[in-house]
Amino acid sequence: MKAIVYAKRNLKELLNDPLSLIFTIGLPAFLLVFIISLNKSLGLNEAFSPENFVPSIIIFSYSFLTMFSAILVSKDRSSSFLTRMFVTPLKPKDYIIGYMIPQFIIALIQSIILYGLGLIVGLKFSWIILLTIPFLLIISLLFIGMGMLFGSLLKEQQVGPIVSIVVQVVAFLSGMWFNLDLVGGAFEVIGRILPFSHAVDLLKYILANDFTNMLISLLILIGYILVINILAIITFKKKMKS
Repeated sequence: MKAIVYAKRNLKELLNDPLSLIFTIGLPAFLLVFIISLNKSLGLNEAFSPENFVPSIIIFSYSFLTMFSAILVSKDRSSSFLTRMFVTPLKPKDYIIGYMIPQFIIALIQSIILYGLGLIVGLKFSWIILLTIPFLLIISLLFIGMGMLFGSLLKEQQVGPIVSIVVQVVAFLSGMWFNLDLVGGAFEVIGRILPFSHAVDLLKYILANDFTNMLISLLILIGYILVINILAIITFKKKMKS
């Protein structure tokens, strides 16, 4: 209950910046409709078909969760809000869960809206889409954990520039705009080392009923999620003590 109460406070903080929320959902939604419609008209690339681009744009939208998480945590640190909160009976796990719950809600809303738009512009409906929702929430942990890590390490004014780079890395190294296999070289190697392309591939494999390759991507993602979130928790606890 303590974590839920803290989560409500954090959700209100996020809702106090409606323009950012609109941008977070509006930009991926615009790109989804615009690129798929343009691809249908001009026949640009198979990567921009609904089956390929919808998973990519959902993962891209999750990169903004990193920004939200990082800004919220760093803002609380810089305003001394967390220092005042430390006199309450909240434990470290309550703070962490309290920061994560609002981000889960945003991730779920993003997924529903983008899937809905995807169905409108040509994505074929299947019960498999519903199967991806639990996996999407797992993937969101990657981006939320990154945000908490950056928020614990960086000052409020440093978060924007650093996380903006993360958003661009997700866009260009996840295979969102082009297939990494076609590019090859160091670009492909770096893209495969980072977890973002595996997140996109995981959704594509699920939608294609390719559960064998799905398992490989899922295991890689779980490894990254565990490492990043453990680092975020350790860093956050150290900041609490200091």
